[in-house]
Order: sequence, then C-alpha cells, then structure tokens
Amino acid sequence: MKIGQSLLPIVAACLLANHVHAVEPTLRTLDIRGLRVGGTTTLTVDGDDLGKTPRLVLPFSAKQILKPGATDKKAVFDVSLSDDVEPGLHHLRIASEGGVSLPIVVGVDRMAHLPIAAPIAELPASLHGSVAGAAIVETKFVGKAKQRIQVEVEAQRVGSKLRPIIHLYNSRKLQLAWAWATPVLLGDARLEAVLPEDGTYFVTLHDAEYAAVAPSFFRLKLGTWSTADWIFPPVAGRGQTLKVIADGFSADVKTPNAHGYVPLTFPKQGIWSGLRPFVNVSANAETIETSATGKLQELPVGPAGVSGKLSAPFEEDRYRVAVTPGKKVKLEVFAERIGSAIDVAVVVRDEKGTQLARGEDSPGSLDPVLEYSVPEKVASIIVGVVDAQGRGHPNAIYRLVITPQSASAVGDAFALTTSLQRLSLPVGGRAVLPVIADRRGGFMGKIDLLAADSQLSVKFAGTTIPDGADGTLLTVERTAAGVDAVITSFKGRTTDGIEQIVTIKNHPLEKLQPWLASEIAITPTTDVAAEFAIDWRDLPESTVLSPASRLLLPVKLIRPVGKTTVKLTLLTSQNTPFVNNVLDPNKAIRQDKTGEIAAGVSTGDVTAIVPAELTSPVYDVTVQAELLDPAKKVLATAYAPVRRMPMVLPIAVKLDGPNRVETAFDAKKGATLKLQGKIERREGLKADVLLALAELPVGAKAEVVTVKADATTFSINVTFPPTVPSGEISGVKLSGSYVPDAKQPNARVRSRDVDLTIVLKAMP
Repeated sequence: MKIGQSLLPIVAACLLANHVHAVEPTLRTLDIRGLRVGGTTTLTVDGDDLGKTPRLVLPFSAKQILKPGATDKKAVFDVSLSDDVEPGLHHLRIASEGGVSLPIVVGVDRMAHLPIAAPIAELPASLHGSVAGAAIVETKFVGKAKQRIQVEVEAQRVGSKLRPIIHLYNSRKLQLAWAWATPVLLGDARLEAVLPEDGTYFVTLHDAEYAAVAPSFFRLKLGTWSTADWIFPPVAGRGQTLKVIADGFSADVKTPNAHGYVPLTFPKQGIWSGLRPFVNVSANAETIETSATGKLQELPVGPAGVSGKLSAPFEEDRYRVAVTPGKKVKLEVFAERIGSAIDVAVVVRDEKGTQLARGEDSPGSLDPVLEYSVPEKVASIIVGVVDAQGRGHPNAIYRLVITPQSASAVGDAFALTTSLQRLSLPVGGRAVLPVIADRRGGFMGKIDLLAADSQLSVKFAGTTIPDGADGTLLTVERTAAGVDAVITSFKGRTTDGIEQIVTIKNHPLEKLQPWLASEIAITPTTDVAAEFAIDWRDLPESTVLSPASRLLLPVKLIRPVGKTTVKLTLLTSQNTPFVNNVLDPNKAIRQDKTGEIAAGVSTGDVTAIVPAELTSPVYDVTVQAELLDPAKKVLATAYAPVRRMPMVLPIAVKLDGPNRVETAFDAKKGATLKLQGKIERREGLKADVLLALAELPVGAKAEVVTVKADATTFSINVTFPPTVPSGEISGVKLSGSYVPDAKQPNARVRSRDVDLTIVLKAMP
C-alpha cells in the first residue's frame, strides 16, 4: 500500500497541529577525542540540536551517563568501557530525538584521557586540545632518571590540519629532543628519549609554520606504550593462510576470497595505542621474498606482487620476471606509501646482471614507477629492489608490483560505494541508501546486498543490483516503534560467492583504517511518517527512461501546516561518468531545476533531464523531500517509493540473418560483403539513423549509410583489400545513432551494438 493511500487526513492534521519536528543533531567538537579501555572518561560535547536526552553512539558496548545540565548545544557524559574493547581508532556519534550526527574519530586505549591543561597524575597519558595560529601549547610531567619516555602527536592521521612539531625540555627549559612530521606517521610527529635526572619536564607543541589552520585539534601522548607501525607482509592474496608479523606481535591470518582487508587484534597484555594494523587483500598472485641476498627468486607469470625487506645496508633483492618480447611491463614499488622509512629504487637487469633501466622517485612520492619496454627476443628480465641511499633495517618493508602490458587486466570484479554515513528513520517511515557499483574487467552480473547485522528491526527493499546495472537505491523501512541506534555495514555478493564491502565514497580514513569507511549509522527519530511524507502523483507503473528526453515526475505531499517550504531533490542509482576526474553533468540523469514547494501547497513536479548516453539497463529513481523552516534548516526528510525504471533505447538495429557472416576472399582482389537489415524505432521517434561499423581490420572500409526517417531497411557494403588476412574476424560492431537535438549535432543517441563475426573464406 502506498503512503498516501494509508493515511487518514483528519488524524494526520491533528498530529501536525501539535508536533514540532526534531532535527538531526550536529556534533561540532569534543573536548577529549579519546576513551579509556577498562576505565571512565568524561566527555564534553559541543554541537547543535542535541535535544533533551542525547546519547552517544559507539560501535561497541559502553556505559554512558548523561550529566545534569545538558542543553541543546552542550552535553557532558561519563563513558565507561569494559576491558574487552579493542584499542584503536573508532567513530563516535551523538543521537537525539531527530536522528544521528556525522561521526568524529576518537582514540581508544588504556591511557588516561585528559584536557591539555589538566595535571598529569599517571603515565602514559593522552592529552587533548587544539592549537590556534601561532600559539604554542605546553604541558609538564614529573619524570625519573633513566626513564624512557615517548612523546607522540596524532593530528594528521585523524583529520586535523595541524602540522605538528614537538619539543622536550628539562626543568631548566633546556631542550633535550624535538621531532617534526615524518612520512612513517603520515604527517604526525614522535620522539623518544631517556630522561637524564629526576625532575619536572616540559613538552611543547606548535604548528610547523606557526599558522595552524582549523581544524587544528590534536592528541598528545606521553609515557611508554606499544604501537604497531608496520606489518609484514602488508598485502596477501585471496584465500591465503599465512602468519603475519606486526610491530610487536604476530597472528595467523586467513584472507577472504575477495578484495578487502583483515584487521589484526592487539595483544591483551600491555598498553597498545594508535592505528590498528591490517593486511590488505589483493587480486594479484602475492608472494613473500624468500631468497638469500644475491640469489634470484622466480615470480609467478602475469600480474603479481611480492613483499620483501631490505634488512642490510646496500642489499638488493632480485627477482626473475617472465615478460613478453616487444611489450611493456610496469614495475611499481610501495615503501614510503606504506609507512616504510626507506627511499627505494627499482632496477632492471639482463641475465648477466647488467643494468638496463632504473626508476626512482615518482611524482608526489619517493616510491618508483617504471614502465620498461621489453626488447624483442627477451623472455625474462631480472628486477632488483634497492634502497637508493644504501640503508638497511629489519623493518625496511616494501612491496613490488609487476603488471605486464600483455596480460589480461586482473582486478576486482566490482567495488561498491555509497554517499551516506547515516540514516534517520521516523516511526513508520523509510530512508534511502544509494549503493553504486563500479564494475571492472567486464563483470556484468547481479549483486545481492546484505546487512552485516541480521537482527536489525528494519525491512529492506531494493537489495539486488541487476545484471549490468549501475547500482540500487536501497530502501530501509522501520518496522518497530522502539528501535535502538545501531552501527552496521553492508556487503555485496555475486552468484559465485565473491563479496565486497560497501564503503563510504571518499572517506578520509579508507586507507588508514578501512573498516571505519564502511560504518553506517541507522537511528530512530521521534517523528511520525504520517506527519511528513511524499508519494507519486499518478506516475504510471510503466514509466521508462529514454535517452535525450525530459521525464516529468509528479509528486504529492502530506505536510505540516505553517510557513514551512519543501525542497525536492531527484535521486537515482546512476554511476555518473567522470571527465578529467570531474563528474560530467551532461552525462548525468539530473534535475532540471531545484524544486521548492511553497507553504500550503501539497503537489509538485520534478523534471529529470535524461542524457543521450546511458549504459545501464535499469535505473532506480526517487524524489527526496526536505521540510525546511524559514531559516532553511532541514526539519524532516521523506522519500517517495523507489521506482526501478527500464532504460529503453528509441532505436534498435536488426540484422537479416545470423550474426556470423561468411564471404569468399580473393587473395588478389580481396572481398566485398553486403550487410542488410532493419531499423526499429520506438517511443514515437521520427529521425534519420546513421549506421556505423567499428572494429574492422586495418584497410577494410564500410559505406556510410543513413536510413531516412520514413525508411526502415538498410544495406551496407563492406570491402576488404587483399592486404587483410583471410580467416575469422570477430568483435566487429554494428550500431545506429541519431541526433535528438539539431542544435547539438555532436550529441547522438546510439543503439546497442550488434556483435558480428565475419569469415573471409580464401578462394582456392
């Protein structure tokens, strides 16, 4: 039953007269961006629209007490964590009657978490604050002679723009040590020192250019703790079982049969802090360096990766790589980009050891990328990895990736992304989560979506991305009045069992802690869907999308009385193409104008401009309605029921007879072939259709044929000169196109390709 049909107008009007819509909260800042495992931390939250009884939303169980005196803009919580919470970086959100906020990253470990100005009673301690402009932040602690001390800043790694420099001074303000940003810490700083005497020590922190740009928050850690700066191997293949060594511990890992990652669990003993280590999972054949120094190690044929270490000064790891004569091979080394403090170079040698090519720094990185052109008659090369500065270290980790030009592209069949990190569900209402599929390597199969938490009190619709489709608009409907806020994630699965996680598009922590880029918050609101809803207004079930057209989408509203307006926004499941790394609006299914419905009006229209080029067989379409107060703040959001609309091309090319065509071929005269067929026009189209053949061999020519608007049949002559070898020619494509707008002659609508195989039978 549709929303509009299920509501009693009189009851709805009574509800609307008394209800004030709750607004999604905004979490602006935290005084402390951390929580203590096995202890209690007091957090002060600053934000907007926090409501009367805000609550923190965390991905693990926590006891939280809201202290008295909370306001719509500030709330104070005592948060207690049990001993079994995993240290690392986690998301913290705040929920209210109006929904859930976007997240803030917090550090979770066994340290005491304090404001920067607080006295330090115990070490290690984690101090939190921010730096403004040229300011210098200072703290102090009491140390003992010969005590080992670490000082580390987390800023860049957790989204701050602070470029940290730290200094350690003794009680007389004489500098003992200092540190600035390092690539190993991804732009953050760390120093280690042994204190020379008993006494008071000072630590200062400032921006590298004394010009800190907001946000300039930081987490300053003091004391002694364990951290995992590296992991080996950093990458493993699909379905592998291997022992992984991290900085300070090891673990047995079984990788999934899909692209992704496997996070490691910190040991329960000791105090661990910082980024949680993980193994990336690759589609390539992955191996580990096993040969002794100076010995050759054979690598698998085709795209491959190998993880190794340059343990000794001037060490060179050498690998024999099978190559295709006359083709290129791409050699790329990852070291700086995976946090390794070495400046690697890649060297190509012949079988005698003579250097043929060398690659060093690449744009924006110390890591090398080298494309080597393989000489004729050469079937293998020797690839060496060295430190350009002759250094060596037991943790000097690298990964060499070999990609032959002649090999078929090996990669992941698809990736799944969404633009949303949160969904707010009113009583009886729905929310829509766009999930877009980036298909690769020719994969066009269907993908089923599943929630990680199967116990959610919600109902899903649109959980399948059809064969060849760009994506889906996943509908989430609330099925119970009392629903708790949850953090969940989604994954897609193919019919052969390959799975991929749905990630937040352009999430800043996707490379550092990828699981954070998959978290989606689903939170109930106190709003009732009966008060604000949108539905279609006489939109036929048979509605289709036709290229180069305009589609009128009529809607109707149930809305509160008063001076509120409603903003209408078109949403689709299209994976909009990019041009020069920028979304191309001319290829997007887009809204003609921003739609806004004035107060007191209950109907409206959204006009969709459909581009000339569409590649998906179907697209999901809905309209989002946002209830706005006079200051344009969003009070409530509703969605029209998602419609899955087929994409119907106005023209189709039909070939008379089979798609495999044979013709006699004379070695002296060549051959001539006549292709005949019909043009089918749909959706009332009346236009000239231009026919074209693509992927013909060099020298072959096809007539340019235009089928006039009042004609349907065609005949195309194709000639093959004697220079074309006889035999089977596959992959030839026949298509038709027309110009929908005479003012834009270069914008053409193309039919689907007709795949042809042409056989040139040599005459005796």
